[in-house]
Amino acid sequence: MKKYDILILNELLDKYEQSKLSKEGSNRNIHKSLKANHSILRDYWSEDSYLYKDQINMILDELVRKDFVSIRLSKNKELDYIDLRVESVSDIYKFLKRSNPEVDRTELLEYLASYVSSNQIIQEFIIFITNRLTKFQSVQTYFDNLKDLKLYIKAIEAMSSLEEDTLKRNFSKRVFNDSKLFEKIENKVLKIIREFTNEDKDDNDELLSLYHLVKTPTFAYIKGKLTIKVKNQVIDLSKYGHEIALSSSALLDFDVMEVSTRKVITIENLTTFVSFNNPEYVIVYLGGFHNSVKRKLLSKIYGYNNEIEFFHFGDIDAGGLLIFEDLVSKTNIPFRPYMMDIATLENHKDYWMTLTQNDKKKLESMIDGRFAQLVKYMIINNCKLEQEAIQKAD
Repeated sequence: MKKYDILILNELLDKYEQSKLSKEGSNRNIHKSLKANHSILRDYWSEDSYLYKDQINMILDELVRKDFVSIRLSKNKELDYIDLRVESVSDIYKFLKRSNPEVDRTELLEYLASYVSSNQIIQEFIIFITNRLTKFQSVQTYFDNLKDLKLYIKAIEAMSSLEEDTLKRNFSKRVFNDSKLFEKIENKVLKIIREFTNEDKDDNDELLSLYHLVKTPTFAYIKGKLTIKVKNQVIDLSKYGHEIALSSSALLDFDVMEVSTRKVITIENLTTFVSFNNPEYVIVYLGGFHNSVKRKLLSKIYGYNNEIEFFHFGDIDAGGLLIFEDLVSKTNIPFRPYMMDIATLENHKDYWMTLTQNDKKKLESMIDGRFAQLVKYMIINNCKLEQEAIQKAD
């Protein structure tokens, strides 16, 4: 036999929740009813209703006795409407062992009001969610419950504090004591990051790499007139004749023995690194944003001879300019931009790409910085240029 009481009460609560949200939490004039011809009650009117009617009436009598519903009859004294008793809603939720959204909303607001963070993503997210909850608007596109919200905030806080490339499974084990949990919540966490940072990277792995979270260990690639020592093994790269890849762990045992040139260049993209073979430079591929171990590599080269000139070659777009600024500020090395200027843009007009809305927002925030003239030119001409296009043209 169907549990008609459960079916009826759940249907009435569904209607109640929808009306409560539409009225921004007000209980006034919320009158939720179930018409007697509702599909839940089809047995009540079926040809063999004699098998069900008495039992359904008994169930309805019990719901009336509990003060959960009231009954309205038709002119023919037949069941017409089942009305929800709004004042008994809290008791109905308890009876059904169903989550009460008003209780959940209150708990969420209390948690958000008590949470203190210096993280800008978290700050903006809390303001946004608090505003929606205050207006009785849904937040389910971001999280389902308080437990999930706490997990997502904890993940973003921990991600934002990473300085070194960290394997996702190791990060998850350290933060959640579960090596697979982060993978389960990754999409929700990245949705929040994208919306509250204006990051336009569609690829999850690429976005995670900005926060030093990686699937596999990362490498720094080096080539040029440089002699290095790794775990007492001396390698003369000029004689080796090829680039060498050093993992983050290998860089911990890295020393510079000799630099036989006066210029060093870091390169943002791997394809450009492979094709760039100017013998005047020691060439380093860092793979986008750098970490503390890779900064030590550059610091050791700079420490060998601080008269060496350092350059950075990256995309002429908002991301490339931000990588340059980050590199300068965190290494304290006086990097100079290489082919990241208006002249390079003008010489490669055939390869221009148009700016996205996120590009424009980021560029506008940089309009008074080091690249002021370049940024203004890009905004006015609605253009950006990838590093590979420069190499292709040249």
